[in-house]
Amino acid sequence: MINHLEGSLERMESHLQGLGFTVSDNDIISASPPSDRLGGIPPCALSTTVTDGGPMAEPANDTGLGNIFTSPQPESTIPAKGGSPNPNPNPKPELFKQLHPPAMPPCFNVPRYLGGILNTGCFSLISPEGLEWIAQKTGDEPLDRLTRLVSTEEHDGFMADYSLHCVSSRRVFCPLPPQEEIVHLLRHYMDYFNVMFPVFRQSDIPFLFSGGQVDMRLQSPGQWASINAVLAVAYMLPRNGASPETGHQKSWLFLKNGLEAISELYLGPPDIQGLQALLVMAVLFLAASAARPCNFLISVAIHISDQLGLGRQEDMSTLSVEETQQRQTVFWLAYCLDREISFRFGEPPVQNDEAISTALPMEAPTCGIYSMPTSDQLGSFSAFRSVCELARIRGEVYQHLYSAPAANRPFHQILASVGQLDEKLQTWKKSIPSEYQPDSRGIAPFRQSPISLSLLHIHYTYYNCMIAIHSLIAARGINSAQDLMEDPGFSIQPGSLSNPRVLLSASLTSKAARASINLMKYLPQDDISLGITMYYPTIALKTLASSIVRNPRDTSQIYNMRILDQAEAFLSSTGLSATSEGMKRLGKHCAEYRSVAKRAMTESV
Repeated sequence: MINHLEGSLERMESHLQGLGFTVSDNDIISASPPSDRLGGIPPCALSTTVTDGGPMAEPANDTGLGNIFTSPQPESTIPAKGGSPNPNPNPKPELFKQLHPPAMPPCFNVPRYLGGILNTGCFSLISPEGLEWIAQKTGDEPLDRLTRLVSTEEHDGFMADYSLHCVSSRRVFCPLPPQEEIVHLLRHYMDYFNVMFPVFRQSDIPFLFSGGQVDMRLQSPGQWASINAVLAVAYMLPRNGASPETGHQKSWLFLKNGLEAISELYLGPPDIQGLQALLVMAVLFLAASAARPCNFLISVAIHISDQLGLGRQEDMSTLSVEETQQRQTVFWLAYCLDREISFRFGEPPVQNDEAISTALPMEAPTCGIYSMPTSDQLGSFSAFRSVCELARIRGEVYQHLYSAPAANRPFHQILASVGQLDEKLQTWKKSIPSEYQPDSRGIAPFRQSPISLSLLHIHYTYYNCMIAIHSLIAARGINSAQDLMEDPGFSIQPGSLSNPRVLLSASLTSKAARASINLMKYLPQDDISLGITMYYPTIALKTLASSIVRNPRDTSQIYNMRILDQAEAFLSSTGLSATSEGMKRLGKHCAEYRSVAKRAMTESV
């Protein structure tokens, strides 16, 4: 038996040494330096062959360890023709340290609750906290070797913070544009997109694109994903003299570049830049109404946010004021996006409200468009805080009316929930200055500006939330208390009708739908903003058509039918129909809904 075990150990050591690992009695098993590994070639590049296609060449079909992932290797990891390796296969640690200083050792992450620690998130076994935990569990055994490993890893810069550098290489579907074009694209991104979705600060972008040439080999997963996400959005924005088709094609290729780092972002240490990239990419898929990518990306983003402790006030006590504000902004943007995706696609939200201890933000620190001057309040109106409050209400709407547990609730409980949610929505509306409130007669016309676009989004979200709250009652044909009493299937309990507006649900949904349709003339023209916003008038058109189908003989439906006719005429106008695919799609939806409503009215005569 002993001889058999010794033979197995010898074979294991021989196999590890063949893969580039050194095994001795005095040292911890570790990878040998790059310069000692087969002429400077990392093990992960051994099975990759080179063709004239350069870095996009397909890897060889063999069963070596380096071929677990089929992604081709960066140029620095592929030997030149003739067997001569690249003279500089590994970047300098000094440069790595400047680009991405490690915050904590990355490997062996363990959930804190498994370690008997009450806080959420993870801790690393080779961090000081992890070493203390190991010492408690092992009876204070000497841990000198592991301590030396930690101290070595902390000085390795980028490699210490990027433990998957040899496992999951990223494919490049489109090379980065020249530096001059990058500068133009970044300015366009910051001026048009980041003001509405301020996930980056002004100082973050130059840091991402520092230096004369951006090299994928020098970028952490979060940096590489952020770079490509920013370029993907910039190419989608309208630019003078640029073809929209070409811009969309390049945008998709840069988005694919960024998606190549998703597995590293999820498996590696939590990274604020990775979180920012995931949110930007989720917005791109949201504009395309792609439910599955949106749900996946926001799930990974919330997972990273929880690991970073962004939703917990106590985890930010040691940060500067500016850093705290930025992290709060990123957290609440993720929160609002999570609720938006949940509302649109009928999926449960990822972020749990009970796990949040940070206060609602007063404003977004990266831009001033969310701070609007008012005439009836002191100071300015914080639209960003108002957007976050509305996102919380939308989360409650899903939980109490549309989640799986809510599907089997008795009708009297649904009535009570509709009344309570309606009261919360009206309280939120009253907290907004009168000149910015939805349904305000004195509101100035929306213009194509960042402030107007954010206000337009607030109004659309309010009307959409109103429709979602009252549509469950309106769909049952309840228009008065008499309808409830005459139907034996309905039971009224004390408190169910505490808010009398629940008996006006049918008229309230139709009113909100008409108001939402009337805002179509202010729809944005760029494809990203239009793709995100067109969801709201589409739901409004469907709601109005459904109201006509349910009760086609009601005289009020004549006015609703006229609204649908006007909307179709507006969307089918010559100049507007050729604007974008999004506007054409909205026009098609409108024509379909109007046709169904018209047929219902004709057949009811």
